[in-house]
Amino acid sequence: MTSKLTAIQRLRIQTRHRVSIENYGYQPQALFWSTQAIQEIRFQKLIEILPQSCFQSELNESHQAWSLLDVGCGFADLQRYMLKQQLFPDYTGIDVSPDMVRGAKGMAPELSVIEGELSDFEYTNNQFDYVMLSGALNEVVETDIEGLANQQGDYAKSVIRKMYEISRQGVAFNLLDRRFAWHETRTDLQSFYPQEIIEYCQSFAIQVTLVEGYLENDFTVYLHKQPSGFRS
Repeated sequence: MTSKLTAIQRLRIQTRHRVSIENYGYQPQALFWSTQAIQEIRFQKLIEILPQSCFQSELNESHQAWSLLDVGCGFADLQRYMLKQQLFPDYTGIDVSPDMVRGAKGMAPELSVIEGELSDFEYTNNQFDYVMLSGALNEVVETDIEGLANQQGDYAKSVIRKMYEISRQGVAFNLLDRRFAWHETRTDLQSFYPQEIIEYCQSFAIQVTLVEGYLENDFTVYLHKQPSGFRS
C-alpha cells in the first residue's frame, strides 16, 4: 500500500511548483533541473532499461504499443525525449501539481496527463509495461512540521514498491546520492545511499540493477520483473 501525502505535504509541493513556474515558465529549471542537458542525461539512463524491441522508426500495425506510466511527470518532458529517441509508448503521466499538469497538457493536449500522486489511482498489478520516475522523489516530504521527520524516506520507498507492483516488465527511477557532500547542506532535498536502496529493492524485486557514474550527485535503479529484463 502506497503511503499518501498529507494535506500539508501536498500543498507545500504544489505551492513550490507554482512559484517555480512563475519564475521560470515551462522550462526544465521550473522542475529544479539546472539545465535541459542535465535533465536529459537522467532521461537517457532511464530509457536504457528498455529492450531493443521498444525502439522503432515509426508506429505500424504489426507493432503493438507498449505502455508507460511516468510518475511525477512534470511537463511530460520524458515523453518528448522518448519521441526523439524513436520511442512511442502508450504514455500516461501523473503529477501532484495541477500547474505542472496544465503546462503539460497545454504543450501536448493529446497526452494522457492526470493530476494526482500514485496512491490516488487504483492501478492494478502489472497494468503498465514500464513505470519510470525522474526527480519526483528528490524533495523531503517527512519533516518536523508534520511530526514525521523520523520517517524520512519512507514515502519514497513506498512509491518505489508500488511502481514495481503495477509494472509488467520493469521500473526505472533516479534518486539523489547522499554520498555527494553538497546534499548535506540542503535539508529540503531527499537523498539516499545507493546501497540502502538496492537492499530495500532486493527485498521484493526479482532483479535489481544500480547505474551510477553518469552524474556525481545522482544514481539510477532498474527493477526487472524478469531476470533478463527483456520481454518474453
